[in-house]
Amino acid sequence: MLRKTGLYVMLGVIAVFIALHLGFPPEQHGARVTGTTMLGGIAFLLMTFAVILSTRLSVLEDMFGGLDRMYQVHRVAGVFTALTALVHFFGVPKELPVGADSVADPVVNALLPSMPLGMLGLIFLVIGLFMALNRKIRYSRWRPTHKVMGLVYVMIIGHFMTAPAIFFERFSASGLLLVAAAGIGVVALGYSLFGMNKRTAVPFTIEAVNHLERATELVLAPDGAMLDFKPGQFAFVEIQGEGWSEPHPFTLSSAPGEQKLRFTMKVLGDWTRKVREELKTGGKVLVRGPYGRFDATQAGKKQIWLAGGIGLTPFLSKIRAMKQGDARDIHLVYAAREASEAIFLEELKDRASAFGNVTLVPLFSEEGNFARVDMMKQKLPDALDTYDFFMCGPKPMVDGIMGDLKKEGVPRARIHTEAFEFR
Repeated sequence: MLRKTGLYVMLGVIAVFIALHLGFPPEQHGARVTGTTMLGGIAFLLMTFAVILSTRLSVLEDMFGGLDRMYQVHRVAGVFTALTALVHFFGVPKELPVGADSVADPVVNALLPSMPLGMLGLIFLVIGLFMALNRKIRYSRWRPTHKVMGLVYVMIIGHFMTAPAIFFERFSASGLLLVAAAGIGVVALGYSLFGMNKRTAVPFTIEAVNHLERATELVLAPDGAMLDFKPGQFAFVEIQGEGWSEPHPFTLSSAPGEQKLRFTMKVLGDWTRKVREELKTGGKVLVRGPYGRFDATQAGKKQIWLAGGIGLTPFLSKIRAMKQGDARDIHLVYAAREASEAIFLEELKDRASAFGNVTLVPLFSEEGNFARVDMMKQKLPDALDTYDFFMCGPKPMVDGIMGDLKKEGVPRARIHTEAFEFR
């Protein structure tokens, strides 16, 4: 669930900027210049927040509720950056008023560094936004082009830092805030591009590639220290070698304390198919993480775990990590198309039987059994709003059940989901 602490900080900074910009404008600013430059400043602050979120810092995960939620905010901030920048561009005066600068000729003014930097930055920003929102563009092609946004960010800094004082007064109250934001943003950008991967990469060796029904289990042995993580977290897997370029995020299906790291991947596209068909034991892998705040240990005693297909993986880690004497009352609802596709079903049955506090409910759509709130309402011994719901699976399924739970009066704070989308 998205935590609002981070959003409040973002909105608070923007509110302070607006108050300073409107409360202490430079004397030469007219209403049009004040308004349009305010929009430009807001666009830059939103872009700065997007850059900061790309650092994946743990403190930011705490503020937003996990890296998955941070990426959601990152994407929305990018959309509003482009929209606000477009309004700024079309609204701001394109020429200096006579006497406002030593050079008043409109043609010369158009050649000032600020204007071309701003135009180029806006063009690339819109193109980058289109590519980010276009799901038809493959991840392997989108990811390297998205890094160009770092250059766009630097261009936008150059745009307002070289602007004539009639548009941007560097030593005004709001101007100083933007300069400070630019300094923080440049540090965050440098860390994201050059420091983060080196700091977070943990080396592993491929011990096994297990072929499951429509899924692949990747078993990794640590080359040094084992990755420290909590059940339900995920990490980025980057396979080393020619032809393996970009990292991909997957939920950890092993339990903390195991001597091996396990990822269970559904075969969905070219990359996961290549993992299944081409990976060999002995290969090298870098794992970056862990990330996510999909934590059931901090919730109430009565819990519903709802897994759809490969969405089982975080719950597999959770149940593998459970100890005897766990005081929670857990219903694990496992929805799949048919029994043959329900990976690890026998293990789940054995563990549920051994613990005693876990009720396993397999649901197979081929048999006409679906995960439905009205059936939960009939079968569960207590009212729906007394349970904490943890859901992971296909987005249509999760969104539909979430909507039905809200209609039944289940508070949003009791509904926990993973937003496993990174573009």
